[in-house]
Amino acid sequence: PLIKDCVTEMSAIIEKHYRCVKKHSVRVEELGKPFSVGNLSKDDLSEIGVPCIIYGELFTTYGAIINKVESHTKKIDGMTLSRKGDLLFPSSTTVDAVSLIAPSAINVDGVILGGDMFGIHVNSNFDAQYLSYFFNHIAKNQFAKYAKGSTIIHLHHTDIDKAKLLLPCLEEQNRMAMCMVSLDEKITIESAILKTMLIQKSYLLRQMFI
Repeated sequence: PLIKDCVTEMSAIIEKHYRCVKKHSVRVEELGKPFSVGNLSKDDLSEIGVPCIIYGELFTTYGAIINKVESHTKKIDGMTLSRKGDLLFPSSTTVDAVSLIAPSAINVDGVILGGDMFGIHVNSNFDAQYLSYFFNHIAKNQFAKYAKGSTIIHLHHTDIDKAKLLLPCLEEQNRMAMCMVSLDEKITIESAILKTMLIQKSYLLRQMFI
């Protein structure tokens, strides 16, 4: 419930800012240069090696911003490496179209990217972190309409490259991104504290019945 409430609060904050700020129209293709990635699966993961991200982790491990990479691989030949400020989109899901609109902005260079995803090397006219929050909290329903399929739902850059966005100026993007990142960090810290407290509670309860 705590995490859900915090996510709802984040959505409310960025939506309120978005309603009030002046916006201009841009197409997705103007955000930056798209790129594809190589094949990488769970079987390619290892305890040590080069940091990597497989596409499923965009749903399960990471949120809107990636500051620390959890997985590693020794598969390096011909693989695509991240640049700080890339925007990573999962390309398929078996859940629903709305849940597929879940990109992450990565703040780490040289991470191997693989699996069913595509990326955008965001150019200097836009803030990748703001764009990630924008897609995750404001534009989910708008871009879910571009997804295709039923059992397996797909989305590729070519499906959305001509789609129009209404975005604030770069200064406002930067300001809002800083606010959202700070809130994200607060949620992470409070979640860790809550987890520790629950472990302590469980321990104390066990001691009472010994």
